[in-house]
Amino acid sequence: MSHDSDDAHECRTEGAYDRQEWDVAGVLSSAASRLRRTPTLLVPFALAGLVLGGIDALRRRDPIPSLEHAGLDEATIHLEFVGYPTAASGTALPLEALVGLELPYLAWGLGLYVLSLLAVGVAGTLTLTALLGGEAHLESLPSYLGLVVLFDLAHRLVGSIGLLQEMGLFGLVPLAVVLWVLVRLFAAPGLAAAGASPWTALRESGRWIGGDGWSALGLLFALGVGAWLLASAPAVGPALTGALVAPVHAVAIASLIEHRRESGRFAEQSKP
Repeated sequence: MSHDSDDAHECRTEGAYDRQEWDVAGVLSSAASRLRRTPTLLVPFALAGLVLGGIDALRRRDPIPSLEHAGLDEATIHLEFVGYPTAASGTALPLEALVGLELPYLAWGLGLYVLSLLAVGVAGTLTLTALLGGEAHLESLPSYLGLVVLFDLAHRLVGSIGLLQEMGLFGLVPLAVVLWVLVRLFAAPGLAAAGASPWTALRESGRWIGGDGWSALGLLFALGVGAWLLASAPAVGPALTGALVAPVHAVAIASLIEHRRESGRFAEQSKP
């Protein structure tokens, strides 16, 4: 899944990378162009989506209780956005469900959980390294996977955005805080894929987002709502979000980092 630097440069100059501003329309247009020209970028997350779909099928037959995707039958719009590019699972395993299980069941439930994180971690590392460096590799997988675990645990700690929305006016303040944090951490997966430690990626991400917070927020909503709608498709939701949403998210992160490098910002730190 490698492509040479000339192709990478040509892709950048056709999309948002050469724009004076990093904005939602430019990023989405650049993503469509980049993915159309280099369809192999779709493969890692498409495969990850298939893995997550298989895990969903196993969990639905599993005696360990799991949560189901909200779907479209509710009036509330949900954002399937967890801070890093990923396919959206149709089920979720509450970690508290593992407490008190016998060892075989504990190993099974924990194994499926680890497999899901590993699938999206490998896909994210391959896709982002290909976008940022021109060639896919797994050298930064430990750092990237560590970041994914931190995001996942934090997401479980604060609860879903959908739950905050259901709190009505009382949920506006915590919802705003969650959205602000997600915006400030928008660049973190790209920094981790480029080799930064998880903590460094989290600490430096706010500097890389700079004054483009509103654009990042717009992308957060576009990607989150899109993932929610596609994830609602029975059985094929994870595959659809893996093939159509996660790669766009990865390109958006890469475009931000490339835009900062090419605009002269962070010139002294051209690589995170």
